[in-house]
Amino acid sequence: MHTVDGRPVVAATDLVGFLACEHLTNLERAALADLVKRPDRDDPELDVIARRGLEHEQRYLKTLRDVERRTVAHIATASIEGEIQSEALRRAAEETLAALHRGDDVIYQATFFDGRWRGHADFLLRLDTPSTLGPWSYEVADTKLARKAKAGALLQLCSYTEQLTRIQGLQPAHMHVVLGGRDRARVSFRVKDYMAYYRAVRWRFEEAVFGEIPVTYPPTATYP
Repeated sequence: MHTVDGRPVVAATDLVGFLACEHLTNLERAALADLVKRPDRDDPELDVIARRGLEHEQRYLKTLRDVERRTVAHIATASIEGEIQSEALRRAAEETLAALHRGDDVIYQATFFDGRWRGHADFLLRLDTPSTLGPWSYEVADTKLARKAKAGALLQLCSYTEQLTRIQGLQPAHMHVVLGGRDRARVSFRVKDYMAYYRAVRWRFEEAVFGEIPVTYPPTATYP
């Protein structure tokens, strides 16, 4: 959770955190209001996991380029840590929109931003299915180190898919997870099987984020 132009902006990871612990969402809101301070974490194990995740992502990118012979449009990363990076976020979203309208084969590090929600999908894969973009449309694919797709990963994909649907005027039929392990299998899920649940969770989450802060339970030393 961050602020852009003085307003709270949320991401799919915040939604996943809300499902795990609603009090965490309240603490994040309090941190944005400078009522509490986010604890600093220096965890070498998390650094290793992050590095391995990036390596897995890069291997799949190489597969798309070298094995599947697909051309890739790379969107500049829009990492935000406060209002100072709001221009980078909007620029990345605009570059993503331009790539979608061009019909680029694969869009890497696609960024979405609608004023409240931001999203950073690893890959958007072009299909020859017509949409408002033209005689093509896209589906979302994300890389994960896990050997099986987890619930949090599917919620993230639903969030990106919702943003993509808003732009292309067509809900994709599938969303994809590229799993870890030697095989790096790409597993596909039917979007319509998950969107009703996702929308129900998103509604509860938005009520918690943009409404009054409810009382849950006292903060603990393990936040976040």
